[in-house]
Amino acid sequence: MGTYPDVNIAYFSFQNKINKEANSPNPDTQIFLDENGSIDFYLRCSVNFGTVFQSLLENSNWYLYLTVLSEESGLEEQIYLDQIFGPIPSQSGSVSFEVGFPIKIDGKLIKRNNIKSLDIELSVSPRTDEDPDFNQSVKEGCFFKTILPIWSN
Repeated sequence: MGTYPDVNIAYFSFQNKINKEANSPNPDTQIFLDENGSIDFYLRCSVNFGTVFQSLLENSNWYLYLTVLSEESGLEEQIYLDQIFGPIPSQSGSVSFEVGFPIKIDGKLIKRNNIKSLDIELSVSPRTDEDPDFNQSVKEGCFFKTILPIWSN
C-alpha cells in the first residue's frame, strides 16, 4: 500500500474520551457517541521507518497525516470528517516515531449523514495543503487504513 513500502504501522490504538479521562489502561474496540451524539477520542500510533525513508527525512520536511472519512453511512460517497497532521522529526535518530491525535467530530454531522463507521487513514507526505498536488500526495503516501465501528444504542 502506498508509495513508501518501508513505512509501516508498528502500533495502533484508540481510546474514547470518557475512558481516557477515567485513566483506563485499556484501548477501546469501537467508537462511542457522547451525550450530544458527537465523537471524541484519542488515537495513538507508532510508525516504523525503513532505511530508504529515513534517507528521505534527512533531505526534506515530511509530515504524518491522519485522515478521517465516513465509511458506512447514508451517503453515496465518502466525506472528509477530519484531517490532522504534524511534522516528522528529521533528526529523530530512531526508526520509530510515536504520535497521538485528538479527534472530535460534531454529532450533527454524524446524525445528518447516518454515519455508522469511520475510515481512518495514515499517510506520509512532503506536501502541505498549500501545495497544488497535496491531495494526490497524501493519497499516494497512505500506508495504513482501517475501519472503526461507531457504537450506538
